[in-house]
Parts: sequence; C-alpha cells; structure tokens
Amino acid sequence: MKKVVGLQVAAGAVGLILIGTTYFTLRNRKRDGIAKSLLAKLKTKLNPITEGLSNEAALDVNYTDKVMNSIAASIVILKGSTATRYANEIHNAFKPWYLGGDLEENVYTVFRNLKDKVQVSQVAKAYQRDYRVSLRDQLKDRFDKNEIKTVLGIIERLPKYRKL
Repeated sequence: MKKVVGLQVAAGAVGLILIGTTYFTLRNRKRDGIAKSLLAKLKTKLNPITEGLSNEAALDVNYTDKVMNSIAASIVILKGSTATRYANEIHNAFKPWYLGGDLEENVYTVFRNLKDKVQVSQVAKAYQRDYRVSLRDQLKDRFDKNEIKTVLGIIERLPKYRKL
C-alpha cells in the first residue's frame, strides 16, 4: 500500500513538473517571438537601408501572388502597361552624377501615385523584368539613408491591398 501511494505521489510530482516546464517553455517562446518582432521593427527604424528595404514585403516581386492566393475576394491590380510605365519612370530618375544625379522627387512621385502595396509589388516585378535588377537593390545602391526612409514612409502608409 505504501508503495502504491509513493508511486502515485511520484507520478503526480513528475506530472506537475512536466506541466510547469511546458507552461514556462510556451511562455518563453511567446516572449521570444514578441522580442524578435520588436527587434526587427527597431532594426528597420535604425538602419533603413539594409533592414527596412529587406523587411518591406511590398518590394517583393511575389507579394501580389501571395495576396491573391490568401484573399478570397477580388483585389484591385494595375494593368501591366501601367506597372511598366511606372518602372520606366523610376529607372529614368536614376541618372549619372555628370547628368545631374538622381531625381529623387520623381521616384517619390511614382510611389505616391501607387494606391496599395500590391501595386508597389507589381511595379517592382516590372522593374526586375525589364532591367534585370530588383527595385529593392536599386534603391539600396542609389539612395542614401534619408531618401530610403522617405520611400519606406510612403510605402508604410499604403494599405496592403484594395478589394474591388
């Protein structure tokens, strides 16, 4: 009888230990996830050139496809010719230093004309298709920290998508 009671107490203690460690493990994972997202946001704000552009989903050429696959409703997208025209306007704004340098305001104007992040992605896709370099990399190469902050600020204010 004493053995059975002793085994039940031991099993109960082991069970409590397992439940406690599971609880603390899950709590720590949740805290780690929150800390990770907070650090990513801080890195984006502190170093917009490398972190900000890399973390901006709208500059991903596959963002439009991802949104279209995850949303059941129809969304507003640009015509292919319009996306190509915007990509050309951005490309034409990047000039060599001896021709006056980059026309940042022209790039800002293009981004301000876009209505959502899906359209930004479409322009990024057209840019990569036509010029064989990603728009994200081109912005990193041509713009300084403040100019990139301006572009990211414009994109950040845009909605993810618009429904028809």
